[in-house]
Amino acid sequence: MPTAVRHTDSPEALARLLALLIVADTRLDPRELAMLDELDAYARLGLERADFMHVAGALCDELGDRLQQRPWLSLSERALIDAELQCVQDPAKRLLVARLGAAIITADGRVQDSERALFDHLLLRWGLTRADVTQAIREDRPARAQ
Repeated sequence: MPTAVRHTDSPEALARLLALLIVADTRLDPRELAMLDELDAYARLGLERADFMHVAGALCDELGDRLQQRPWLSLSERALIDAELQCVQDPAKRLLVARLGAAIITADGRVQDSERALFDHLLLRWGLTRADVTQAIREDRPARAQ
């Protein structure tokens, strides 16, 4: 199935990256969605929760057999992953995706190798460090508490 045309930095582009992180370990853990709810992630992306679920479902449909044939998309499929990463150019949106992504991959209390590989690839491609993400989390906490 062909990938739908997305605009750079669109809410859908951000949502697709978060959905990739969610399915990185081949299963959707309810704690991951609960974490997104807790962080008000959908509104921060510019989507309703139902819209996010639609985008995530469409991504899974596009990935189809790839998710059935392997434990997950390997980094050997860099073209697909890099195409998704290229759809987010704005540095602030990249940092938001990284910050929310960190929350997703840690929501179940254990970071799977596939989640870590994808997250590390995202950071590398975008020129971010874990320290950048940690700082964004720290700065976000006081803002969300108000």
